[in-house]
Amino acid sequence: MEIITLKYAIRYLMVCFFLLVLVFDVKVKAALVIKPAYIMQKLTQKRISDVFYIKNVGDKEERYRATAIHFIVGDKGGLQVIPSDEYSLAQWIKFNPTEFILPPNTSRMIRYSIIPQGKLKEREYWGAIQFVPLKGQTVTTKGKEGQDISLEVVSVILVPIYGKVEGTKFSGELSGFEAKQQKDDINLLFRVKNTNEGVLRLPGLCQIVDSNNKIIKEVEIKSIVVFPGKNRLMSVSIKEKLTSGNYTARVVLDNKEEKIYLTGEASFIYESK
Repeated sequence: MEIITLKYAIRYLMVCFFLLVLVFDVKVKAALVIKPAYIMQKLTQKRISDVFYIKNVGDKEERYRATAIHFIVGDKGGLQVIPSDEYSLAQWIKFNPTEFILPPNTSRMIRYSIIPQGKLKEREYWGAIQFVPLKGQTVTTKGKEGQDISLEVVSVILVPIYGKVEGTKFSGELSGFEAKQQKDDINLLFRVKNTNEGVLRLPGLCQIVDSNNKIIKEVEIKSIVVFPGKNRLMSVSIKEKLTSGNYTARVVLDNKEEKIYLTGEASFIYESK
C-alpha cells in the first residue's frame, strides 16, 4: 500500500483500486464497495458488455455521479488522471446509470459496454469509471496552531478497466539497482521500465544473501504495475539486524503468465552498531 502526495493523497487499494482524499490528517471511510475491484477484458473490434456491482456499506444514503476517465500510474506510484491518448479506453466506455442514489446497506448493478472505434493495435488499452459523491463528508482536524478546521472531503472511487488485444507483447528492464544501509535497515532502490505495449504486473521478492550465498532475509513484492513507455522508481526497506560483513541484495520479478523475468543485484557492506 502506497501513499502519494499530489493535490490529493492517493492510497492504492488492492491491485488497481484507488481512494482519493484531501491532504489533511483526517480519517475518511469510502462508502462504496465494488466487485470486482478492477476489470480485465479481451479486446476485439466487437462490442463488449458486462456488469459489476456496487454496495453502500455506510449508514447514510449516498448519491453518486459516474464518469469515464483515463489515467496512468506515475514513476513514484501515484495515480494521475490524464487526457485520453492512444492507450485510452475512456472514450469507448458506456455505462448505465450515470447518476444514482444508493440507500445504506443496499447494492445495485452497473451495466457497462466497451465499443471500440477504428482499428485496434496489438496493445493493452485501459480506462476507468469514476464514482464521485455529490455530497462530501464533513470532518474536523487540527491546524498547525491547534485550531479546529472543518473540511468537506470527497472520496472518489475508481473502477479500472483493462482491455488486452490478442498479440500484445510484454517486456521490461530493471536497472539502477542499489543497496544501502540506513541505520539498522537495508534500503533497496531500483527502476523498472516498460519497453513494450502491455501493462507490466510484476510480483516478486527481495533477498539479502550473505557471503556463503545463504538467504538471510526475504521480502515479498506483491505487484509492481508499470504502464507502456513508463518507469517505476522502487524503494524497498528491509528491516533486519545483520552482523558486520559483506552482503548481496537481490531482487527477482517474475510474471510467468506473460513470461517476464527481471532480476538485479548489488553488493554492500553492513556495519553492525
